[in-house]
Amino acid sequence: MITSTEIKELAKELGADICGIASIDRFDDSPAGFHPTDVYKNTKSVISIACRIPGSSMYIDTPAPYTAIEDIALAKVNQIALSLTLYLEKCGFQAIMIPSVPYDYWNAETMTGKGILSLKHLGYKAGVGYIGKNSLLCNDEYGNLIKLGALITNAELVADPFIEKSLCKESCTLCIDSCPVGAIGPNAEVCQKKCREHAEVPNKRGVEIYACHECRKVCPNRNGIKKR
Repeated sequence: MITSTEIKELAKELGADICGIASIDRFDDSPAGFHPTDVYKNTKSVISIACRIPGSSMYIDTPAPYTAIEDIALAKVNQIALSLTLYLEKCGFQAIMIPSVPYDYWNAETMTGKGILSLKHLGYKAGVGYIGKNSLLCNDEYGNLIKLGALITNAELVADPFIEKSLCKESCTLCIDSCPVGAIGPNAEVCQKKCREHAEVPNKRGVEIYACHECRKVCPNRNGIKKR
């Protein structure tokens, strides 16, 4: 027997700032091929974790610190997800870590990539946050300054409540208006080609850097609803 409380406490001990849980019945509206049971047919619960990232590096002229932070935070959430996966297996359950990359789906023409499951939507269904107009998952305490990880398991865990709609102000369009390449649509859809060509670029040495984070930076909720 394993409980949601036990999983959340372990996640926090491992370094996660947020841990939410969703039951499989919340994913009936998943697109074909991207339901948790399409990855593992016996999935009963989804565990979403997030680590907060500092925002100060968004306000300086070089993208190097922000790029490094993104990379380090990704490694951190992956390590936490891996540790939780191993723990669940030790307890006699099956568990599969869900990475953000590599992609199973890639359209070279539109530069559209899709992970085996959307970490953003797993987090939303698990109560970690809501999806803002900038298409980012936003937590009420840490805003959109979070990095996501997840795992799926056949353990039946008690689910957390979740926010069923965006908490962005209806009149606010700062992220849409501020995007330098007009990549964000009115319904939180993002043209990945426009975004990638502008934001994910090689530096002089050929190393890929994250050169734009305007939609994250201008969001009034970037530091959380409570701190707005």
